[in-house]
Amino acid sequence: MDELLSIVQKAVDEKKGERPLLYDFRELNPFIDHVVICSAPSVRQTHAIADNIKDRVRENGYEIRAMEGNSESRWVLVDLNSIVVHVFMNEERDHFQLEKLYADLPHEDFSL
Repeated sequence: MDELLSIVQKAVDEKKGERPLLYDFRELNPFIDHVVICSAPSVRQTHAIADNIKDRVRENGYEIRAMEGNSESRWVLVDLNSIVVHVFMNEERDHFQLEKLYADLPHEDFSL
């Protein structure tokens, strides 16, 4: 696993991200290597996870391309160029079911 993925994995784990999954997008999209999905039981924790990812990535010298979602968002997207991280509130994750959309892609448990 490359360094940036490891940083993201640790950042999700530090803030108790739930059901983290890692999808391999390299065969599907030339611009995205991996997509991470995780969730949390509250809006506050959802943002704590996303903010921790942002902080840890920057601390290690990597750039954040974009973050989507405001302080009330129940779904935050963190774009790290080759890695996209979706941090959902549990209900939003269950509603949007990205796992079904990505079901044909290689994936693995992303928890530590």
